[in-house]
Amino acid sequence: MQPYTYLIKHRPTGKVYYGFRSANKVEPHNDLWKHYFTSSPGVQKLIEETGVDSFDVEIRKTFDTKEAAVAWETRVLHRCKVLQDNRWLNQNVAGYIIPTEESNKKISDFHKDKPKSKEHKEKIRLSNLGKNKGKVATEEHRQKNAAAHRGEKNGMFGKGCTPERAAKIGEANKGKVPINKGMPMSEEQKAKIRATKAANPTKRSAEAIAKTVAKQTGLKRTKLYCAHCDRHIAAGWFHRHGANCVNINTQ
Repeated sequence: MQPYTYLIKHRPTGKVYYGFRSANKVEPHNDLWKHYFTSSPGVQKLIEETGVDSFDVEIRKTFDTKEAAVAWETRVLHRCKVLQDNRWLNQNVAGYIIPTEESNKKISDFHKDKPKSKEHKEKIRLSNLGKNKGKVATEEHRQKNAAAHRGEKNGMFGKGCTPERAAKIGEANKGKVPINKGMPMSEEQKAKIRATKAANPTKRSAEAIAKTVAKQTGLKRTKLYCAHCDRHIAAGWFHRHGANCVNINTQ
């Protein structure tokens, strides 16, 4: 029998649905709303709530082939912008489905706790590659990110960096050009660095002395003298010792 397109309107709510039918075994006017009540979940739900008599039904156009009916339906749905208008009960156009909270939850539950294959991980990596390039985060955005990952909220809180992980990071970054190479620091960056060093004077002086001595002597490990304890302490730990020095803190 002839394929056809149709329009259904639900009088109580004003909701409408436009579709096509090609599997009919009788003439369109003897098929629609007598044997066929659409495959739309939205229409079926309204039928259960208010009954079939609460709809206005109209056959809009007949066709010689199924392909012609599908093409016409797609054209009408695009023209009416059914995916952007809540008045329409249509949930897809030519296979494109509107994502809903319910459908997203079903997809999430289906994939939950399932291990990803190497191929899947590689596809995800490639799809995300370079997406955030050129985007500058605002100060508000930075502060929110910092608060969300500060202290115990940080995934690495209390774990530290193992030698194996440090080796992997070093190997991964080997030969890479730093993103800020050749870029002069702004006055704001310089001011932040100065403020950080001013807040930690002991650490700053110890590191500065250690670098100078190491450069002059060629030694990799340098010791600094603590006058309060009358002994030499490794330069890398000198700033910590200064903060915890018994002789200073008990004065």
